[in-house]
Amino acid sequence: MRSMRPVSTMVLVGMWLGGFSACSTVLMNTPVSKSADGWAVTLGQVTQGPDEYVGERVVMNPGKGETLIWTIVTVRNESSQEETFSYDACVLDGKGEAREPLTVDRNAEANSTADRSEAFDSGQERTRRLIYTFPKDQRPTRMRCGKILLPVPGRR
Repeated sequence: MRSMRPVSTMVLVGMWLGGFSACSTVLMNTPVSKSADGWAVTLGQVTQGPDEYVGERVVMNPGKGETLIWTIVTVRNESSQEETFSYDACVLDGKGEAREPLTVDRNAEANSTADRSEAFDSGQERTRRLIYTFPKDQRPTRMRCGKILLPVPGRR
């Protein structure tokens, strides 16, 4: 009987060399930060895909003609008292499109959904993944969190 080791080794090497680029495309990887109304928001990364989110007891896929846009957002309370931040206020904009997050994730190794609104003590900071559906043929151009506008620059 012949061993399958060479085939499995070739598959693993191919995945390692090729990476998982078919799963996601980096749209922005340079952090952009702005402050307003006692909040500081940093948009750290924007990727297109992967097109499936598997969390605790939930699986999310985009609709036909859509893709998932994954963002990494850090929020800091700059006011002198406890405040509540709603991630639904962070809308992803593009050509005639404005989308609220499909889900808010804790940005951990294993997908773990977070509350859509969280209380922050003064000076407290949290990083979350906000995942959106977006038309496949479009690219987001900015994220709007209340009065804070964060551009999503095109590739250089």
